[in-house]
Amino acid sequence: MRKKNSRRTYWMVAALVAGILFTGFGVHLATYTSTQTQYYNLGLAAYEQENLQLANAAFDRSIQAYKQESRAGWMHRFLYPEPSREMAALAYFHKAKVLLRARQVEPAVEAFKESLRLNAGNGYKGIPLSDAQRLEAQAEVVKYDLELLFKNQPQQGQGQGKGKGKPQPGDGKGNQQVPGDQPGSQPGKGKPDDI
Repeated sequence: MRKKNSRRTYWMVAALVAGILFTGFGVHLATYTSTQTQYYNLGLAAYEQENLQLANAAFDRSIQAYKQESRAGWMHRFLYPEPSREMAALAYFHKAKVLLRARQVEPAVEAFKESLRLNAGNGYKGIPLSDAQRLEAQAEVVKYDLELLFKNQPQQGQGQGKGKGKPQPGDGKGNQQVPGDQPGSQPGKGKPDDI
């Protein structure tokens, strides 16, 4: 009789401990904020306060967190939400804005390009239309700001794009547009005074 009670007590204690652990983990997941999000929000706050050095460092950390979480093992992927590619693209975009304010144009161009690599503005399959439209609008702002940068600083536009600069007479390339030559007759959703 005593063995039955000890087994029952053992299973009750094991169930209680498992319940406490699952509840604790459930609360942890319910209140979980990724480091990618935390650093991104810190970067936005620092940028609004015009603390460019802190904003740049925070956006870098957000991007690094995205890369690390993207390479995480299956257990991490099973337990935690997937890192946000959209937020990583926005972090690169805001980093480019910070670098422009700090007068570091070449790294800003690279940050714009990285943003567009993560969110090119097309190819959204399997997501709701509203999400695709939001992502497309974000990419259009990045493209507009990059084209505006190339227009204001033509030397940065040289060597960019498929044409890799203006065609030389007799090279057979014809009349190819270099980024920044003509950013379009209609402005995008970016603000020209932001750059």
